[in-house]
Amino acid sequence: MGSVSIDIHKKEREFGHLTLSDSNVVKYLILYRSKVDVGYGANKNINIYQAGDTFDFNQEIIVLYASLDKTVEKSSLTKKQDKLIKLLYQGYTIDDSRKELELKSRVATYEMLDRIVNKIVATNNESWYYTTGHNGQILKSPQQRSLEQ
Repeated sequence: MGSVSIDIHKKEREFGHLTLSDSNVVKYLILYRSKVDVGYGANKNINIYQAGDTFDFNQEIIVLYASLDKTVEKSSLTKKQDKLIKLLYQGYTIDDSRKELELKSRVATYEMLDRIVNKIVATNNESWYYTTGHNGQILKSPQQRSLEQ
């Protein structure tokens, strides 16, 4: 359910609105996580022995990635889709991921990525719908309703 306004021009205060309801944003977040999310894998990428190491942590991006991670968990990805997203998070290229997953072509890899993105966007939109409700009332998801019966 992530949605943030981010200073996309580094301290120029022109904000762009990023949301997990936008498939282009989700695709960008997946493809460039290793470059954008400095906190991802921080436990193995930070050299604690260098004095004065500072990182420009963008809290909004970190929160957006946390929302993405929760939404991915809820998205019912197949094992192959889950493997692809993890490879891309680690900085693998589409072609490297294709080889690792033994897919036939780059087109097939991009199509799989598009299916992943569509699942994430749909899951995010469903979460927003049930959280924000209708006319100010919180709605119960189909899963919650079946548990009550």
